[in-house]
Amino acid sequence: MTIYKEDLEPRFKFEVAELPEGENVKECFACGSCTGVCPVSQIIPEFDPRKILHMISLGLKKKLLSSDLLWYCTGCSTCKFVCPQDVRFNDVIKALKVLALQDGYVDADSLSEMGKLAVVDEKRCVGCLTCVRLCPFSAPSIEAGNGVAYIEPLKCVACGICVAGCPVKAIELKISEDVKRFGSFDLLRQAEQPDNLGEPNIVAFCCHYTAYACSQDLQNLSKLGFPENVRVEILSCSGSISISRLLKAFEDGADGVYVAGCLEDTCHNVKGSQVASNRVNYVKNVLSQLNLDPSRIEMYMISRESNQGFIDAAKDMTERIKILGTSRLKGK
Repeated sequence: MTIYKEDLEPRFKFEVAELPEGENVKECFACGSCTGVCPVSQIIPEFDPRKILHMISLGLKKKLLSSDLLWYCTGCSTCKFVCPQDVRFNDVIKALKVLALQDGYVDADSLSEMGKLAVVDEKRCVGCLTCVRLCPFSAPSIEAGNGVAYIEPLKCVACGICVAGCPVKAIELKISEDVKRFGSFDLLRQAEQPDNLGEPNIVAFCCHYTAYACSQDLQNLSKLGFPENVRVEILSCSGSISISRLLKAFEDGADGVYVAGCLEDTCHNVKGSQVASNRVNYVKNVLSQLNLDPSRIEMYMISRESNQGFIDAAKDMTERIKILGTSRLKGK
């Protein structure tokens, strides 16, 4: 990257430091510990916390604030616990987002295109407050005067919980690039392949934060014991799965369905796993009413510390469905 003198704004690091979230940014001495543990950088190498901090020090304000990379940070705080200077990179990112919006480098439309902001269709919104009640981050509110929901860009983390919960489907969230990256692995594209020699057809809806734990081993998961009959669909958050989407998986021929999310007390989106669990339990009741075994669907809350839980959930579900046999909904 060629850097020209006219591109540098020496006061940029002070602008960041003046915000509460960026107060420790000047303490960074570029040791790289943050990059070493960052789960996002394992999937998107261009997202390099050390490089971003160095760009702040250099004064590359325009280049940094206009970059979509800022919005790939998941705020998981992993970097926070390894930084010897207590820089708190995830907070620095929040400061950069504030400046990017404040100075007009991004707006609601551009964030929506990136898949980093849920957007309300005012013509369909009925102001029912469902999104306000569901959002863990208080991003939606009802605008005075017109009675429809508005989603605050700085508060929205693009988890998709409100999208799945909206009763009139008035909220849209595009799939972001960092979530799409997981779909490039062959193991996670089983939908395009024929049934696996009589093995049960299982669909797994997996939170991408959970998938980060095995991001370095995705191509080797089958060698580690992950059943190849399990088709994995990556979600922005397990809480973004809807009841209708779970039921459609069965309608489309799945013998079993499960949702994999974070442990409830470590859920990145606070209550995403609990929301997903409630929806899974609802579908269990629906299956019972259809005289189908409710254990054909399950919720697994998995630690993000290793990929073993991710593998064990798939194996457990496969063995369960082998016993239950083919779903009688298949082919209908």
